[in-house]
Amino acid sequence: MRRFWWYLLIAPMTTAGILAASGLLRTPALTPVLQTPHSETISLPEAESLEEWYAERDRLQAELEDLPPVAISPRTGEATAPTELLETLQAVEIRIQVEETAKDLWDQALRAGGEAAALGVKDDASKADLKQAYDLWKEAVSVLKEVPNDSLLADEAEAKLQQYQPNYGVAAYRYDTARSEFLLPIAEQTGMGDRVRVTVCTLERECRRLRGNEPPASPASLIKVPVAIALMEKLTADNTSIDTPILVSRGNWTEDAGKIWVGQEYPLKKIMFDMISLSGNIATNQLIDYVGRENVNRILRDRGYTVTTVNTKLVGQSTYPANAGVGPNQMNSDELTNMMVGIYNGEHPGDDLILEALVNQYDWDLGYGAIKRPAVWIGEKTGQNSKMLGTTVGVNIKGQRYVITVTIDYTGSEPAVKSVVRGIVEHLLQNDGFGS
Repeated sequence: MRRFWWYLLIAPMTTAGILAASGLLRTPALTPVLQTPHSETISLPEAESLEEWYAERDRLQAELEDLPPVAISPRTGEATAPTELLETLQAVEIRIQVEETAKDLWDQALRAGGEAAALGVKDDASKADLKQAYDLWKEAVSVLKEVPNDSLLADEAEAKLQQYQPNYGVAAYRYDTARSEFLLPIAEQTGMGDRVRVTVCTLERECRRLRGNEPPASPASLIKVPVAIALMEKLTADNTSIDTPILVSRGNWTEDAGKIWVGQEYPLKKIMFDMISLSGNIATNQLIDYVGRENVNRILRDRGYTVTTVNTKLVGQSTYPANAGVGPNQMNSDELTNMMVGIYNGEHPGDDLILEALVNQYDWDLGYGAIKRPAVWIGEKTGQNSKMLGTTVGVNIKGQRYVITVTIDYTGSEPAVKSVVRGIVEHLLQNDGFGS
């Protein structure tokens, strides 16, 4: 008796899942088509393993072999098999291919993750060992993301991805740090030793750093970037327009370089621009009140920032605002750079407005003054008080965008900060990027 199950290769498909998987099958060019295309969704049995799908396929194939043909094709003269049975068999075959693909990806991810874990890379590991660990964790994470969402292994893959992601993050951080040697002589030429902290990242988050995980003595006005981020998060969550006017409280007055006055109403957008572009302290203090200190820090925690904390409003020369807060503000160049990368990538609602404010930065003495063509300055936020001078600046170099953050403790030396920024830019120009 003629075997009819091969017709599954050319039966039409109805469900979106089957259409998506149809690229897995190769149809013989001259294979006859079914005489009556189906139009209803195919109902498949429940299966909890790939083996059960194999068993179902075998059962359907055996059933087809035992059935007589139901019609003769007028075009080819060939006997045809029952359409409904063929459609079901085709759907099962596609389901099997989805599950086989998921199983192959799962096995590859576990193999890479197991090899990475077995390396047991130590703190004094060589660059080669760090690269091997990084490559393996990257492979494991990338492959898990490819496991089909509708496969039996989807939930397990997602759980394993959550387990592997932190390991991949650590491996990437250590490997990037091991390739950051060029930053040390750039920092040392300032003569300020370990007071210099640097992080530089591409918008794809490949980074180099020097003491980037160590908080500076103070974040000064650099803390205004996370305040802006928290503001945009609140406005999005509350569905509030950035053009909404609010009253600037008299209690938030302090000596200021901005153009926001207490006792008057301004749109939130103007207050945010005053905080970033003009580095206004009154604007910052008002936005801390508007968002709420606890809410600012919760938003930062939710985004994965474990160091950056807004505890205290900003003070001018001597005047403390009302409800100033307790404890110092804190951040490091790693987290600030990552925030800036997110803004340049437009990863969250409102990032475009923060970027516009960064591009309109009034202080051109640090990053802007250090960056020379063919590199192009593309936005900046500076910060300075008695404890720290620094900047976080965007730069376009041969079409690749970077964020460079430099802080130096207990100095007011603009030439020192500029020399570090300029040294990094020159390295990126000369090496077409970070180099080896």
